[in-house]
Amino acid sequence: MSRLIAYVGRSHVAGFKGGGIDVFEISNDGTKITPLGNGSKDEPKYAGYLAYGPKAGVLYAVDERKDDGRGPVMPAATIMSFKVDPETAGLSLINKQPAIGANPASVCVSPDEKYLFTANHGKFDVVIKAVETSDGRWVNQFVYDDSTVVQYPLNADGSIEPACDCFVLTGHGKDPNSSPQGGGHSQASPHAHIVVVDPSGKFLAVCEKASEKVYIFRLGEDRLVLASIYQFPLGTGPRHCAFDNKGRMFMTCEFSSEIWVFDLDTETGVLKYIDKQSTIEPSFKGRNELATVQIHPNGKFVYVNNRGEDTIVCFHIAEDGKLTKASTISVGKCPADPRDAVRDMQLAKDGSFLLVPVRPDDVLRSYKVDQETGALTPLTEVPVENPVFICLVEL
Repeated sequence: MSRLIAYVGRSHVAGFKGGGIDVFEISNDGTKITPLGNGSKDEPKYAGYLAYGPKAGVLYAVDERKDDGRGPVMPAATIMSFKVDPETAGLSLINKQPAIGANPASVCVSPDEKYLFTANHGKFDVVIKAVETSDGRWVNQFVYDDSTVVQYPLNADGSIEPACDCFVLTGHGKDPNSSPQGGGHSQASPHAHIVVVDPSGKFLAVCEKASEKVYIFRLGEDRLVLASIYQFPLGTGPRHCAFDNKGRMFMTCEFSSEIWVFDLDTETGVLKYIDKQSTIEPSFKGRNELATVQIHPNGKFVYVNNRGEDTIVCFHIAEDGKLTKASTISVGKCPADPRDAVRDMQLAKDGSFLLVPVRPDDVLRSYKVDQETGALTPLTEVPVENPVFICLVEL
């Protein structure tokens, strides 16, 4: 019988000074979580999104930082590969490559494990440049980090080669805007949040919340080829997406607290709108920012988490892809900024339980999934200091 292992990234945020990736063994029913104590300790320091390549047995991680630009004062932002020991589930660093762009936010592996893809978010900080205009006046020019989509070749052993392509995102949204992020300047420059390969293996989807677009790239060899762009309405903020086994894309909107559903044409890469629903209760009036999305393997339920309302919401998926809100459960009440709330979760392969790194409570918690209704019931939890991201692996 295979072993179920959870890798949990602990990020250097919310006053936490540690980092690294912790390792846990999970019972088949999710009722027992056992710390194994053989993770990567303090590396990555800003442990971010995780992805696994089962053929090579390699775990990939991003280090969610920005180069300091001065040299060895702080380590550079990197993409890392770790060999997973098939017997102990322990991690050993293989190699790392520099992030092309600032603050890598997401990573995924192509189905054939020949390529690795990252989305680099960039910060909201502005750099002021003094420039002279054509008529001889001096003005301040505001410059922001590049947000990028990067492609890296992978070797047979899972090690990462230097980047072979980079797509630099451009444009912006309403600036200033109503979001408190960056003092209302969260859409002054692009911010890519997620990279996901569709089930056909032909396309890469990238959500970019500033100019409110989803980019679809056609995959082929060492280049990212743009296939289509879907433009969202003002004030939505596309953040995360996932595909079901029918090839439909489910996407969270960070600013508008909505989940959207699309069909993806696997010949053209064009998205076709199906439905959208609010994820928060009508009575909720506070600041809320949606984060991630998980689709049940039976194709009947989709889960999203609200940061601010601090809930996980289950929607029923109809045959035509339309959504109906089914249930809501509170999780990890965050006392201050939603950025410090729950950011990730992952369903077991059979959909019997959901694992959630609950950062406000400093625990990794499992929830039983009702196979008829999709409702969640807490099962068990273990203490983890500042858990942020999770990746489930079968060994």
